[in-house]
Amino acid sequence: MSSQQSSNSNDFLEHYGVLGMKWGVRNDKDSGISKGTQRLVKKDAKRYADAKMFYGKGAGTRRKLLKAELDKKKRTIPGYEKLFDNEIKNVDYAKSANKAKVERTYKDTTYRARVTIKQFLGVTGPLTVAAGSALYFANKDAVDNFVINQFKKTVGAIMHRP
Repeated sequence: MSSQQSSNSNDFLEHYGVLGMKWGVRNDKDSGISKGTQRLVKKDAKRYADAKMFYGKGAGTRRKLLKAELDKKKRTIPGYEKLFDNEIKNVDYAKSANKAKVERTYKDTTYRARVTIKQFLGVTGPLTVAAGSALYFANKDAVDNFVINQFKKTVGAIMHRP
């Protein structure tokens, strides 16, 4: 009879879950901060480094908006600030600097192309469709060559980034 009891006890399944526990959701035991928050902090630290390295027109506005967003997260998400401070030390600033150079070159080149086209056409404000069409067809070959050359310069600047 004892052999039957031992075989029955092997068939018994015990459950050690906690009432209300969500299965499949795990938290970092050391910090008590979820993996989702950790991913958010890592992404925000990279965005912060990218904004810090960005320069030129619009850089200050970009930093100010990001700072306001991060300050709000620091106030509302528990443990966010400590994690962010640790994560910002691990960000590759050289990579962010290279990204900023490429982005600034692209923005400057496209801006310069727009200004030059407006100067070439003698236009300071927005064109109506009819006036733009008339100017284009009157100078079609010159405008086409100019736009193609500006496009080549822009692509060349992007492709030959430092």
